Amino acid sequence: MDQVTRELLTRTESPRRPNGERKLAHNLFMQMTWGLLAVAALVQLFLLVWLDVMS
Repeated sequence: MDQVTRELLTRTESPRRPNGERKLAHNLFMQMTWGLLAVAALVQLFLLVWLDVMS
């Protein structure tokens, strides 16, 4: 990794808690985003199975 990339990564590193966990993990927006992603995946799986059974 070159010097510019290392500097960019250190400048844009997300804040962490004292135990090393990222603070973003407890952000309500991020939790809702991951929840919606999981719901969308489950709905797609349900539709795939339903269309397979109905045909």
